[in-house]
Amino acid sequence: MSTRASGRGGEFSVWELFTFFYCPREFYLYRKLGLRPPPLKKMEFSKEQHEKEEERIERRKEIYGIPASEVMEILHDVPVEDPELGLHGKVDTVLRLKSGEFLPVEVKYSDLDYLTRAWRKQMIAYVSLLERKLSKPVSRGIFYLLPRRQVLWVKVQPEEKAELKRDVERMRKIADSDSIPAVVDASRCKYCEMMKYCRRI
Repeated sequence: MSTRASGRGGEFSVWELFTFFYCPREFYLYRKLGLRPPPLKKMEFSKEQHEKEEERIERRKEIYGIPASEVMEILHDVPVEDPELGLHGKVDTVLRLKSGEFLPVEVKYSDLDYLTRAWRKQMIAYVSLLERKLSKPVSRGIFYLLPRRQVLWVKVQPEEKAELKRDVERMRKIADSDSIPAVVDASRCKYCEMMKYCRRI
């Protein structure tokens, strides 16, 4: 995922949506208190691998799990937004297939081999925003996991797209509140960029 900052008159970024579902407390620290995580070596390495993968992928027989013969066009860093919803972001990659289908692809450097709730919400947002941008139905997307090159398909249902509005409303309530959310899952703390700030509260 590319952009983090919101800064558009109350809009949220898809990264903030992801963070909200990963840990509302982390979202609060970032959005409400304006705290910014320090750059981590893991994040820098992940970004480097992501950029290298973009260069390598077009030379392979499969492009993010799709046979190259079925791919008409590969678009990187595609901006998407819905001002009415109050959400914007940038899709890592969009595949335009010869069948006419458009597929958003999110590349992650992760040891996980399953779809988390936060990841799913992220893809629901990208599918919905891309659909709005193209004025064409978009119903599924792909998580491409490095270094294993594992493909996780996400089929998005219409009711999940409709739920986005309520998700954004919940984010607004936390962003406007002076109450710090509780830690949802302490097992995630060791992976959190905001841990050093969180411990001081």
